[in-house]
Amino acid sequence: MSEDLPKKEKSEERDILDLGRVSEIARTALKNLVTSQKPAVPPFYEKAFYHAASDMGEDEMIAHLLSSLPTGQAATIMVEGVSSMISNLNSDIRIYRQGLDQHGGQLKNKHDHIRSLVDMEVWKLLEKDFDELRGANQAMKKQLATAQQRLACQEQQVVTLQRKTRSDPLTGVMNRLAMEEDLPDEFARSNRYGRTFGLVMADIDFFKKVNDTYGHGIGDEALRAFAQIMRNCLRDVDVIYRYGGEEFVIVMPETDSSGAMAAAERLRSKVEGQVLKQKDNPDLQLRFTASFGVSGFLKGDRDYQEVLKRADMALYQAKDNGRNRVESNFGVA
Repeated sequence: MSEDLPKKEKSEERDILDLGRVSEIARTALKNLVTSQKPAVPPFYEKAFYHAASDMGEDEMIAHLLSSLPTGQAATIMVEGVSSMISNLNSDIRIYRQGLDQHGGQLKNKHDHIRSLVDMEVWKLLEKDFDELRGANQAMKKQLATAQQRLACQEQQVVTLQRKTRSDPLTGVMNRLAMEEDLPDEFARSNRYGRTFGLVMADIDFFKKVNDTYGHGIGDEALRAFAQIMRNCLRDVDVIYRYGGEEFVIVMPETDSSGAMAAAERLRSKVEGQVLKQKDNPDLQLRFTASFGVSGFLKGDRDYQEVLKRADMALYQAKDNGRNRVESNFGVA
């Protein structure tokens, strides 16, 4: 939280995000995911968290989170929460196993000590109880070991499923599924709280010619290089999605038309100056350009598709006007 917040505001925020209530909602959300057999990855977990919070009457908390967190950050927090819970459970299990090991050692010491104090007839009666205690101890250790193995598998599944369901394997940016899950939330947040966001559609020029001339392997390298340029030039809160083929969508939270245009022009210039060199073929130095269509949220938009459509129209105009340029379509505010 910002240290510049007045004490009253920080106090109110702590009340809204009471740790006990957040933990209870998080546990409920995770339980609901397990019950519905859905993976605990960002889009599912975030929605499960908000649904659980709504069912528990935490509308104020939901409003606070939606208004204060940039696109994607809430999902990141939720996944970190899942990983943290798994880590905490693993830590607890290790402590329990250590306790059981200690308990097993104490049982052995008691076993030997009592056996030396009583006669054989009495010992026969007591030994059965000791055997049952040792058996229970061993059974609990096996159960905890199994639980720990399951948690380790689930932890790996969270990481793997997150990567597979949200990321484009070639470029490492978010995929279209992620965009279709995130954009409605960004649109709803802007619409509800009077915020704005910029949206840029980017497309490598004459990409088919690159594939036809140099092969798909070089084309893939061009796509990876393009994605890396965008990552290097944009803010951490800006989210890049591979929309399809050589086309990408960039969502820029809290960015007005001039800011989105400036970012797109910066990207265009950077791409134009990029030289893609080949390790296996030093003589091959590939240059390519890209075109950009810029739009953004407008009050009165019915859904995010309208913003996307305006950016697509602007991109078409950039292609029609000669490529390697930035065009905008912000409609009528």
